[in-house]
Amino acid sequence: MAFSEFKHVLITGISVVVPKNIIRLEDEIEYFGGSLKKVQRVKTIIGLDSRRVADKGVTASDLCAQAAENLLSGMNVDKSDIDALIFVSQGPDHAIPATACILQDKLGLSKDIAAFDVNQGCTAYVYGLWLASSMVESGACRKVLVLVGEAGAIYSDPDNRVITPIFGDCGTATLVEHTDKEIASWYSLGTDGSGAEALMVPAGHARFPLPAEHYKEFTEPVRDANNNPWYLTSTYMDGGAIFDFTMTVVPEHIKSFMERAGHSPQTLAYAILHQANKQIAHAVAVKSGFTVEQAPTETVAKYGNQSGASLPSVIADQLCNEVSNGDLRLLLSGYGVGLSWASAIVTLDHIWCSGIREYENSGTQRTPEEMESYWRDKFKNSGKTGE
Repeated sequence: MAFSEFKHVLITGISVVVPKNIIRLEDEIEYFGGSLKKVQRVKTIIGLDSRRVADKGVTASDLCAQAAENLLSGMNVDKSDIDALIFVSQGPDHAIPATACILQDKLGLSKDIAAFDVNQGCTAYVYGLWLASSMVESGACRKVLVLVGEAGAIYSDPDNRVITPIFGDCGTATLVEHTDKEIASWYSLGTDGSGAEALMVPAGHARFPLPAEHYKEFTEPVRDANNNPWYLTSTYMDGGAIFDFTMTVVPEHIKSFMERAGHSPQTLAYAILHQANKQIAHAVAVKSGFTVEQAPTETVAKYGNQSGASLPSVIADQLCNEVSNGDLRLLLSGYGVGLSWASAIVTLDHIWCSGIREYENSGTQRTPEEMESYWRDKFKNSGKTGE
């Protein structure tokens, strides 16, 4: 395993932002045969209830930017003190440049800053913290801003009942800093790319581009045995394969990681697990030696599966008061797309925590249609030398 121990790194602030738009399972009762009983069964067994969906044109970077502004102003951080910005998401604003470059300007950060993107899904938060901690422990940086988020649920096909009811949008910001105190944290990461196709968006990038002349053909949906529409730009998910991976690989990873770090469920306050759904999170917790009470899952019921942003969202939603007014040693663990898994043991000691706040849409974001018009004009006028 890729194992790391850091001794002079602290997480000092966490901020989380979600869209205002709420979609409840009852709002889509037609997909349950009009039966409230079936809706209630899903709520009880899987723990899904509602999800937050961003307005058209609002991206993960928009949500993360507001979370970052909340954090920086709430903590009264001098923006010139930020040495690096890491944006971790599966939904960058553009193929190029890195969205982190755009966010550097949007947030008014110093130009003397490292800014880069990382493409990660369910393990995104732990990856971001691990990278930031490595940079701080090495002495390369003293303060690193880690932004993790996903958005785009509004563009999913409501008829696809495999994917659409699950995912919610979210943006988070976490400040990672150097400390002269000796405070240990531990990280472990793993990857099995042989299972990559179990959770994948097949088309739209270099391996499977979408030529303009074939776009309509490639975006015609394929319907499965349950009549769910799938596009080649959809997130394909083999639920059975993902479940098997989660139940076999993840608990063993967590147990071996805790042993190597010198910890156990008895020395840790909570296991903050990726919020795929309540059932999976509780199963992973129990198989890893934790009690159900140590693995809060209320967040997924209210906000949906927020992919890599689910871990800070649980902290902000369920533990904000505890981490703001005391210290907690936590296990953090994300697992899924890649296939990848990543865990950390960290101490949150009187940190600044915003709770979960709602996104205030400025209305300045361009919709995809407006972006198309804007860029058509920009390309058209690119040959002009000016007058």
